[in-house]
Amino acid sequence: MKNFIDFIVDAAKDSTLGEELKKHLDSSDHKTIASWLGDKGYDVQEGDVKKIVDNKEEIKTGSLGYAY
Repeated sequence: MKNFIDFIVDAAKDSTLGEELKKHLDSSDHKTIASWLGDKGYDVQEGDVKKIVDNKEEIKTGSLGYAY
């Protein structure tokens, strides 16, 4: 199973993944997002997803931290 780094790489290649994450950040909690990532084939720990949720405003307004 892929990890969160794989998700970032894949989202950089396919913006649909990043957009889906942004939509989930608007309406989902960290457990739901962790489940969604798992359904997509990514193994991301709930604690890491909680960090994402806790920083959702920065993620939604940025480019998910892609170096550019």
